[in-house]
Amino acid sequence: MIQEAVHDTSHQQEGHQTGPATVCSAQSSGNLVRFWELRGRPVFEMHGIWWGHHRGPFYTSLPFQLKADVGPDEAREILSRARIPGLCFPSDRPGLPAGHYVIRPEGYGLAAVNRKQRGHVTRGLEACELRTLGADELLHQGMPLNRETLSRQAREDATFLDPVRWKAFVQAVGRCPGMTVHGAFVEGRLATYLISCRDGQWLHLIYKMSSRTGQEHHPNHALDFAIIRDAAADPGIRFIGNGMTSILPNEGLDRYKRQLGYQVEPHNLSIHFHPWLAPALSTAGAIAVLRRAQTLLPGGSRLAYYTTVLEGALTSRAGLTRR
Repeated sequence: MIQEAVHDTSHQQEGHQTGPATVCSAQSSGNLVRFWELRGRPVFEMHGIWWGHHRGPFYTSLPFQLKADVGPDEAREILSRARIPGLCFPSDRPGLPAGHYVIRPEGYGLAAVNRKQRGHVTRGLEACELRTLGADELLHQGMPLNRETLSRQAREDATFLDPVRWKAFVQAVGRCPGMTVHGAFVEGRLATYLISCRDGQWLHLIYKMSSRTGQEHHPNHALDFAIIRDAAADPGIRFIGNGMTSILPNEGLDRYKRQLGYQVEPHNLSIHFHPWLAPALSTAGAIAVLRRAQTLLPGGSRLAYYTTVLEGALTSRAGLTRR
């Protein structure tokens, strides 16, 4: 769930096929769960799956590559026993068509990058200093990038904007096993940072922030390429996960990731509301109200997002996969 303040049928690069083994059974606690705990975010284990608070009312399954075999009845039990408002998780059960950006890093190099991006990568590698950041560097140099990124995206997230919460977040990154802060510097200034989490055979890219300053030197391309290239030298890393597809289409981000060599591992996004909420929200009537609101307020991306979420909740509840 990479975010720039990520957290979104392509050609396949020969020799870089994806197709990681899908994990569908109980998981032991790993570094991602530990990171949730150190951040003070709610996390619990139920039905052999770890669940962590994601955003808004929703909890998601951990680790990210897990396809949870949880149907409507099991979801209602989890929601009721845990007393949480919603679940949103990858599954082969009915839900919104979605996917996970994944690459096998073994043998990765410039040949795996689409020719449209290859020049940006090589120029970025020449112009940027790429290295890891310590906690103090991230604390002091990361905040301006947080503000710029969230401002560009018209989003707010107190974790990355409030100095007290930001300090707590940085401390959690520093204390959690498997966490690395990767940085791209242009003329000595931090232009892009990306936080990854090593969890078993997986390297998850989970947070990314950047500044507009220095983007003509392509620090994003250089950093994203270098992380995959460096992971290729570690035989213990078999897969890199670079977030999920967006609920609302984001063609530019999708194209960028695919051109770097990522493939989309498909799944359905199962969405379930608490039994007290589902009769009001997971219904055709609620969706119709939001669709009507969209016609009255055209261009409202929030309404489109909420409408799609409720459509996913309806298909997940009914057990019919949306096409």
